[in-house]
Formats: sequence, C-alpha cells, structure tokens
Amino acid sequence: MQVAGRLDRAAAIYQEILQAQPLHAAANHCFGILLIHVKRPANALSHLLTALSESPQIPDYWLGCLEALLLIDKWDEASKLVASARQNGIAGAAVDEFARRLEAKRSASTPPPPAATDSGAPTHAEPVKPASPESRRAKTLSPRQQEKNVEAMMIQGRFVDALALARSLTERHPRRGYGWKALGALLAAQKDVAGALVAMHRAVQLAPRDTEALRNIGVTLYQEERYAEAERYLRRAFESDPNSAAVHNDLGVTLSAQSRMGEAQTHFRRAIALSAHESTANSDLPRSSLLLGLSYDPSVDAEVLFAEHCRVGEHLERQLRPSWPRHSNNRDANRRLQVGFVSGDFCNHSVANFIEPILARLQNYPSVELHAYYNNYLEDEVSLRLRGYTQHWRPVLRLSDQQLAQQIRDDGIDILIDLSGHTSLNRLRTFAGKPAPIQASWIGYPGTTGMRAMDYYLADRHLLPPGQFDRYFTEKLVYLPANVPFQPYVAAPPVNALPALASGRMTFGSFNRLNKINAATIDLWSQLLRAVPAAQMLIAGMPPNYPLAEMSAQFAALGIAAERLKFHPRCGMESYLALHHHVDVCLDTYPYNGGTTTVHAIWMGVPTLTVAGPTPAGRQGAAMLGQLDLDGFIAGNAEDFVAKGLYWAKDLAALAKVRADLRHRFQQSPARQPDLIAASLERALRRMWTRWCADLPAESFHSGAAEPAGQIA
Repeated sequence: MQVAGRLDRAAAIYQEILQAQPLHAAANHCFGILLIHVKRPANALSHLLTALSESPQIPDYWLGCLEALLLIDKWDEASKLVASARQNGIAGAAVDEFARRLEAKRSASTPPPPAATDSGAPTHAEPVKPASPESRRAKTLSPRQQEKNVEAMMIQGRFVDALALARSLTERHPRRGYGWKALGALLAAQKDVAGALVAMHRAVQLAPRDTEALRNIGVTLYQEERYAEAERYLRRAFESDPNSAAVHNDLGVTLSAQSRMGEAQTHFRRAIALSAHESTANSDLPRSSLLLGLSYDPSVDAEVLFAEHCRVGEHLERQLRPSWPRHSNNRDANRRLQVGFVSGDFCNHSVANFIEPILARLQNYPSVELHAYYNNYLEDEVSLRLRGYTQHWRPVLRLSDQQLAQQIRDDGIDILIDLSGHTSLNRLRTFAGKPAPIQASWIGYPGTTGMRAMDYYLADRHLLPPGQFDRYFTEKLVYLPANVPFQPYVAAPPVNALPALASGRMTFGSFNRLNKINAATIDLWSQLLRAVPAAQMLIAGMPPNYPLAEMSAQFAALGIAAERLKFHPRCGMESYLALHHHVDVCLDTYPYNGGTTTVHAIWMGVPTLTVAGPTPAGRQGAAMLGQLDLDGFIAGNAEDFVAKGLYWAKDLAALAKVRADLRHRFQQSPARQPDLIAASLERALRRMWTRWCADLPAESFHSGAAEPAGQIA
C-alpha cells in the first residue's frame, strides 16, 4: 500500500501494529520511512531508531536513521552513526554514498570550531584524540583486564581514552557484553544517542539479565522521552534485581514522567528504604526524587509537603551538624566577598538561561569575586560563556561531598549559593556540612531545601507573598525585584494578531512537560472547554511514540471530543515559538505550574491562565503574571479559572489588546531588567554578610530600589 501511494491507509495500518507491538521493528521502520516521504523527518526519527535498536543487523534500518538525521541537519549524530554502522559490519555502496552526501552537506556550511575543555569530560564538540598508550597495549591484555582498564579510565574522567578502548573491546571480543555496555554509556555521554542505543541493545542481547545494561538503556530512552519503552527495560532491570535502589528510583522517575504519581512514589519510598543504611549522594537521590514527585501530586497539601522536605533535610544534616566548622572568614563587613555558585546546569539548560545575565553583570562588580562549582561532565557553548564570567571555574562532579566542602573552604567562600535544590545533580549533602558561613538557595527548585544549614531562599513578592509562605521554608526569604531575569530567544518571531479574530473560535494551548499534565489538570482544562464549547485545545511538546489515544480518552471521559484536541510533537525552538501564533490563551498546569514555557508564551504575546496554588511550585504562573499586573489571568480556584477563561473568550477585543501590548509590557518589567536584579542581589549579599559579621542571625528582607512600606524592612 505504501508503495502504491496509499499513504494514509498504510499509516493507519502501521499505527495499529505499533499500538499492539510498540517495538515491532519492521512497522517502526516502514512508518518512519513513510513520515520521511511526507516531509516529517523529525517525527520519523524516533520510529527509525526503535527499528534500529531492535534489529541492528538490517542495513536498511541504519540507512533510514541516517537519512532522517541528514534531513534534520543533525550532521554530528549522522557522522557518528556512519562510524557505528561500519563498526557493526554495515558497509557497501549505500553507506559510502551516504557518507559522501554528508560530507557535501558539511562542506556547504561553516561549522563552528571544536569546543575546548580542560576538564577531561566528554563533549559533543571535543575532537577525537589518538588512542592512548593503554589502548595500543590492549591487545596484550586479557579481556577482563581491558574491561577493568575501561572502568578505571571512566572513574578518572578519561572519557576519550575509555571510548577508544571500549570500541576496541567490541571489535576484538564482540560476544562479551561489557564492551558494548561501556561503549553505549560513553556514546550516550557524548550525546550520540543513536549509536548509544545500538550498543546498549547489543549489550542487553548478550547479557539479558545484566541490571546495569538494562538500566542504561532504560535511562537513555527516558531522556529521549520514550517513556513507555524506558519503562519496559527498567521493569526488566527490576526483575533482574528487585532490591536495587537505583532501579526503583529510575522506575519512579519514568512513571512520574507519565503522571503515574502513586506508582512513582511507591518506588521512590522503596528506593529510600533499600538505601537507608547509606550516606551518599546516590542514597539521597530517591529522597529528592520523592520530594519533586510530591510537588506534582495534587493530593499533597502544603503542610505535608513541607514536613517531607524537613524530613529529608534532617536526613542530610543529622550526622554532619555536630561537626559544622567555626568559620574564620575575615569579618570585615565592607571587603570584597567571595561568592560561590553550585550547579549541575551550567550548560544549555533553563537555569543557565536565567543565571547568565546575572553573572555577566556581577563579574564587573568590584565588591564580589565569583566562583562556579560545576557538577556535570558536559561542557558546551553555554558552559564556555559562563566560565568567562567567573574568576574561578571548578568542575566538581568527581569530587566527593567532603572533597568539595574542603575545596569551598580552601577557596575562602563567604556566601555559597545553590542553584539546584532537590533536582538532579544537586550537591545538597555538601551544603549540609555548612562549608561556607552563609548559604542560600535560588532559581533551580521552587521550594525549601528543608535544611537548617541553608540560611536564605531568594524569591520575589509575587512568587512568595510576604507573610504567607514563611512557615513553609526552613530558610529566611529574601525578596528581589524579580525572582529571575528572562532572556528571550534571539530569533523569536514577532507577535501576531489574535488568532481568534480570524478563525472565529478560541484556541487554548499548553507547552508544558507531560508530567505536569495530570488528571487534576485535565479536569481543570475540561471544565473551561465545556464552558467554551466552540474552543479547541493545542497540546504541544508531545514526546515520540506517546500514546495520544490515552490522553484523548481522559478528555473524552470529561465530555471533550477528540476533534477539539490538537497534538503537536516536540520541535525546535523557532518552530515551538511560532506555534504560539495559533494560540489565544495558554492554560497552566496544576499543582505544578509552568515556568520557562510561561515566560516564552508571554514574550510571544500569549498570556497564561493560571490557578495560584498553595505551594511555591503552584505560584510560578502567578509570579510571572503578577510582575505584569495581569491579575485578570490569575485565578484563586477552579471556578474562578473557568470564569476568567470565559470572560476572555467573550471579549476578544480586550484579549487582542493584551496580546498586542504584552511584549512591550514585559520589556518594562523587572524580569527584563537584569541590571536591576544583579544590583539588588549584590545588595542582598552585602546585607547577609553584614549581619553575619555582627553575629546576627539570618532574617527575611526586601532588596530592591523600592522596598514596600510596612513590610519587612
């Protein structure tokens, strides 16, 4: 049928097969090729990768993936996949022809120079180095000794050498699973997902009960948002080792991404129980995962959430609190301050987008000296820019918590700022040891750390109205003019006219991650859609192979027909922003609001209708809209949400005026004044320091050009 040109019918058949057998290699490949034919290569890639992962011995499956990568200009990944294909014995005229086409594409452009790094960590831009002496001597060693050498190289951070030796292992000992497992992990670290999945799949074929190999492929699929496939492999890992805390945590994270919060929490708690005897970052991970999961759960109230955070804070600090150091920092209240920032997100990440304009300005303040402690191996163009803003840049991923704490003390840090909270790659256990006299948390996590070692939490009055949230923080609250600055995407398209004026019908939209779209959110949106029966809903950012029928069924059970819903896959930044041209009002998620998506929508002239919740995570929408005096889009409850949505649907002229003025209004707000925020932060740091020098305890205060009268002085 596909050959005969009946593409619609062929697509329907492939989708029926894939609904019953999501990993069916031939159906995934044929459907992917069909999508390429209809000029949808980005959508095709996930299906083609699935086919390749399931049957890497079939040359056409490699060629299909290569074609999709070439069409969406992912030349680096295509080049790596060509190398992987040849390593797997896939050769011949077709592969050679593709390599020539790829080289022609590269030659027609001017690629950036390779990124430099002195950390030893793998980076997609790092040039391939010659094989190390260890790799050249490998032929004289036993396979097990070579495997031990790969392990040692990875522990030492010698990722390029480890990759070369792992490739050599798979070539000379292709029936041993370890080489494929190591190769897959190292390729994944270099963001060569296609090659990584092929190697990981081979490792699982050779060692079907290897828990680590199953975890690796499950986690990689999760990171690619292929949640159902990730869950299958992680459940196999669970069957292999039901007492692995790491497997339980990974399963919990994957279930949480599918909004299956109850199941996720069960696995998080089991992981906590299994690691109760440990005191390491790995044992802390399920605790932080649980806290984040509880923040997404509408059945968990603010008191319970705070109590859980305090429980985790006590776990982190209990053994360290008696040995907190007596800091000997020079108590000159006016001297230059040594300020450290700790994060695993100093790379292409939303946290970096928020902190970059602050660091770019603070670097010019003579009153502070900046230190960055980067808890990640990945260094990209964003990392290199951030490095340039700081006087001291330290990659710290391979340092233990004690080693990092000692480094912070050796650097003489006066104020240490956490940018992660209870998210991945945090170093809260280091903060629990109180290595700096003053410690604060900011940006990365909407809520308390639950730790007494953390003195302050930075926010603004719209995010945490003074007097309303103090009891939910172990930290004292410091109020800046805006919680974070916003840098718009440089190639963002202009704001267009209100779409409803031309179409005659209202279009609501959501661009949030799917783990925020739970049953409570769907019920909230459905109430509004029933009140505005002519309206439609655009839900964007759908991951590959997501079961759209399941979400449609949830809406249908609440009276919303499938034809009123439009789903759009995840896409590139410019296409994502351009989708706002089709949306009149965005609808926020509950109880965990959108963050970056809300400010992007505002920049595109699209306001977000939100319910201001009782937790910090549920006030992010209200914080951004409050900055712009858009109280007409901030609801107090579900009934108010529907009433406000109905009001705007009936007054399109007023909504069109909001849209036309929104970008300009945003430009005038504190969130678009990084100089103001940086100056306020510097004043806040000085006030914290002055109090410490005078042996005064931490206190809540406002730091800005104009401090609200009658509130915290």
